[in-house]
Order: sequence, then C-alpha cells, then structure tokens
Amino acid sequence: MSSPHAQSALDANVILRYVLDDDEELSAKAKSILQAVERGEIVVTCDPVTLAEVVWVLSSYYKLPNQEISEGLGPIIKAEGILMPEKERYVLALDLYANVIRHFGDACACATALRECEGRLYSFDRKLSSVPGIHRSEAWVPPEAD
Repeated sequence: MSSPHAQSALDANVILRYVLDDDEELSAKAKSILQAVERGEIVVTCDPVTLAEVVWVLSSYYKLPNQEISEGLGPIIKAEGILMPEKERYVLALDLYANVIRHFGDACACATALRECEGRLYSFDRKLSSVPGIHRSEAWVPPEAD
C-alpha cells in the first residue's frame, strides 16, 4: 500500500486557532479541517518549521506551559492524516519539551541525537547532559593514533 498524498499544507494559524479555540469563526474553520483529517477525509502535511512556529507562539506570546503545549499539539501531530517529515522525531521532541527540556529547539536537537546519533550531541548547554540518553560533548576529540 502506498502512502497517502497530502491535499494541502497546514499553516501555523490553523493549528493555533484549533488549539487556542479563541476566535469563533476561525477556530470553527480550524476544527472543521482537523476533524476532516481525523475522520480520514483529507490528508494534510505539516512542515516541522510550522510546528516550531506554533510552539514558539504558544510559549512566547500566549505563555502556555510546555506540558500544555505538548498535550495540545501531540494528538494533532500524531494523527494519521497529518504528514510530516521525520514525524516520530518531532513527536519525541514534543515529549522531551513537555517533560525534560525547556526550549523546543533543544528538544528537537536532543530528539535528533537520540534517534539518529546514539544520543551523541555537540552542545555548550550543560543542562542537556541531564537528558536521559544524551551524551553531550563540547569539543571534537580526534581518535588516538595506533
């Protein structure tokens, strides 16, 4: 079975109106779109940059806590009808963001390290050393010659 093709891309403002439910007209339209996705009537794609924009707006402008942001976005991103490159990576990043890491960019870097690099991460942020599975390094050390 081939993977479905997206009918449209999903913009940050649709996700924001759905999560925030703060504008009667636009939130209703967003709900209609995402419910159609949930029912399998349409397939949409969400760029990871769009997800990062939504997280940034919810955290900086609306001042929502990380846990609430993750709980609001997780089910949307996990929906079968939402296509996203490296989707599992960003689901993991949302989980890290909710439970371990304060900044979404750091959560994405750690998710990449965990999924693609056996947890190895170059970073000057010492707090990331406390993330389970992360092996943070601040410098490249050449292998010793035999």
